[in-house]
Amino acid sequence: MTTSPAPLVPYAADEVVSAAQLSARGVDSHEVRRLLRAGVLHRLCTGWYATRPPTSDADRHVLKARAVLRHLGGRAALSHQSRVVIAGLPVWRADLRAVHVTRIRDEVTRRRPHLVSHSQVSGLHITSVPGLGPVVPVAVAIVQTGLVAGGMDAAIAADAALHGKRLTHDDLRAATELLAGHRGVRRTAAALERCDGRHESPGETRLAHVLADLGIAVTPQFEVSTRLGTRWADFRIDGTRVLLEFDGKVKYTDPNRAGDVLWQEKRRQDALEDEGWIVMRVTWAELDDPNALVLRIRAAIVRSRGPQPR
Repeated sequence: MTTSPAPLVPYAADEVVSAAQLSARGVDSHEVRRLLRAGVLHRLCTGWYATRPPTSDADRHVLKARAVLRHLGGRAALSHQSRVVIAGLPVWRADLRAVHVTRIRDEVTRRRPHLVSHSQVSGLHITSVPGLGPVVPVAVAIVQTGLVAGGMDAAIAADAALHGKRLTHDDLRAATELLAGHRGVRRTAAALERCDGRHESPGETRLAHVLADLGIAVTPQFEVSTRLGTRWADFRIDGTRVLLEFDGKVKYTDPNRAGDVLWQEKRRQDALEDEGWIVMRVTWAELDDPNALVLRIRAAIVRSRGPQPR
């Protein structure tokens, strides 16, 4: 007795496939369940599947966004944190469970577990990404992210975009003006006014905002001449010989390079300290306790008192 070959999953250049496409190829619901168990398909939302396993929450969101845009067929543009993630920019606490879109003609906001469809924005210029579909401009998406996720998420994405020279402060101000009247836009605008393309990571952005709230003036990416050559510190506390370094974990996570990275970091810090600088490292956890952080900073300033650098 011979058995018929299993139906093939249709090729999808964007790595997502719909239940309708599967049905058209003879893949029924029973076969879909088998393919899910086998790890050939991966459920994204009702009626849509990925043809490869998502590698992270952000990657799953990208795949889900592709599915949503195909389902909507041009009726809405990818927006908010969904557009930010598609652009390859970082987010912090923005909720990635649902895809956010902005309607092109509809003024009604709709919410579902996998999709938040926002009403149209008057004067919004919609663009298109090849192979994806309609999207709002990145600057607008950053401001929209601030409206739903808070100013810090907007600032983190904005700093990354400014650092990569993908937009300007004027672009952010224009996007803020476009969304004037939306709830939360003033708080978002205030956070964006602090943005600086010299911040090179989400941790540096958060640290810069905490320092500003504490009234501590700093210079980002401060240049220091050392015996190893020119080195840059994340921040110098203005008027002092204290350098602040944000100490995230990302650079230490590769087991093949962790030892080398730690050694190079030690050599770098030793070279800075040999020039008379106090190097203070700040972690993510400390950003949640500004009162304790400011006490550490004051203590470092006391230790550093002496001749100012030439």
